[in-house]
Amino acid sequence: MATASLSISADTGEGIREYVAIALDVLDELGIRYELTSMATNMEGDVATICRALTIIHERCHGHGAARVGSLLKIDDRIDIAQTLASKVQHVQAYRSRITP
Repeated sequence: MATASLSISADTGEGIREYVAIALDVLDELGIRYELTSMATNMEGDVATICRALTIIHERCHGHGAARVGSLLKIDDRIDIAQTLASKVQHVQAYRSRITP
C-alpha cells in the first residue's frame, strides 16, 4: 500500500475550501482512507486508485467552475514493508523517544 499527500488549488479568486471538499468527496467515493490536515490531505491506498482519484478531482473541480486547477501529489510507494499513515508517524515517535533525554 502506498501513502500519499495531496494539495489542491483552484484559480477562482475565492478560497479553496469548496474544492478541498470536492476532493474529499471523491476520496470517500473511491474508498481511499485519508486524513485532512491544514496544508494537505494525506491518504493511503494503491497507486492506481490514488492517481484515478486525482483525475476525477480535477474533472470535478473544472466542472464546478474552476478554469485552472493545480495539484501537488507526493506518493511514497514501498513494496519491501507494509506501511500506513499511522505506522509512519509511530516510527518517528519511537525514534524520538529513544534519543530524547
